Amino acid sequence: MIGKGFRILISLSLVAVFVTAVIAQQRQRPIPTSRYVNGVPFFMVLPRATSAQNGLRINAATANIPMWSSSFTFQGQTFPFTMIGTNPASGSATTLVPVVIIPLRFTFSNGTSLSATSVVCNDTQTAVQRVQNSPIFQNATFAPGGTNVGTTQYEDAYPRANFWSSVSTFSQNYHVLLNFTTAALQTINVRRRSGTTVAGPCARIGEVDINFFDTQAQAIINNLGIPATSLPLFISYNTFETSGGSCCILGYHSANSTNHTYAVAAYNDPNVFSVPIQDIHALSHEIGEWMDDPFGNNIVPAWGNVGQVSGCQNNLENGDPVTGIAFTVTQNGFTYHPEDLVFLPWFSRQSPSSSVNHWYTFLNSFGAPQAVCH
Repeated sequence: MIGKGFRILISLSLVAVFVTAVIAQQRQRPIPTSRYVNGVPFFMVLPRATSAQNGLRINAATANIPMWSSSFTFQGQTFPFTMIGTNPASGSATTLVPVVIIPLRFTFSNGTSLSATSVVCNDTQTAVQRVQNSPIFQNATFAPGGTNVGTTQYEDAYPRANFWSSVSTFSQNYHVLLNFTTAALQTINVRRRSGTTVAGPCARIGEVDINFFDTQAQAIINNLGIPATSLPLFISYNTFETSGGSCCILGYHSANSTNHTYAVAAYNDPNVFSVPIQDIHALSHEIGEWMDDPFGNNIVPAWGNVGQVSGCQNNLENGDPVTGIAFTVTQNGFTYHPEDLVFLPWFSRQSPSSSVNHWYTFLNSFGAPQAVCH
């Protein structure tokens, strides 16, 4: 994920535990579309200062969500990475990840309240209900290019398709599944200097400073006593983070000082942006990136000038190159809009791709990997 809008560096001075220079994900390219609110849609990552490998050594496997590590080589350089689950090349295994959905209510100084447990504008259910019933947590059949990769959750279908050369041969029963519980609604009171609301096409739009919010999020994790073996997943409704006053960060993922990973995503109305970023688009982006880059610091050969990114970026954030590219999944009478996700061979410059159909993304958005970005 990347930084602020309009080509602003994302090196944030949130707190000392966050990296400011290791990840060269410098600039955000506005999605080529008009907008309703004060900004453009983009995503971020707040990487940990320690390497993912150090994080795994610090936390024994029993003290964190199961993760595996491997590497690839490009132009004589080795690029290690860590992902959620187990190595598909080691055979079939099912990883069940406990997820704690944390619904948020933001109350603003102007009297506006935006809650993930209120009925969504022009809908009959709340944002949390839509998330719970979505293909992030419920099974659907996924068949990219006509190849059935499973009747399962989207974020399980993705790694199965990503590592299809293993899954289609000797790891047919490989899975990474999400099992959710839902915490009580958490209210965050937003001071005037930390956020505001603006008019939206349906409900109002909330804007909250990311420094202020991230401090609140980490406190909530501690107050709820969520263990590092679970993923805290913060869900807001029509409320986006800002950085330096620039909107709109639809979500981010990070880890705290004890390497406890967490993710944040906004559930938003249609037509807030004129690209198909709505309902679970941000959630699918963030969960996908958390699974492939849980600490935000898997380094890959530089890529860029695609999706939301201008300039060059060198991390394995598999949603950023395809921000705004969506497909539809209809479940329980509702049509969801999850985002496309990029496969590892695109980042590793593997040709042909070892992923499903020899593709480079779940929707085949790219026909080939990029040349190295300079």
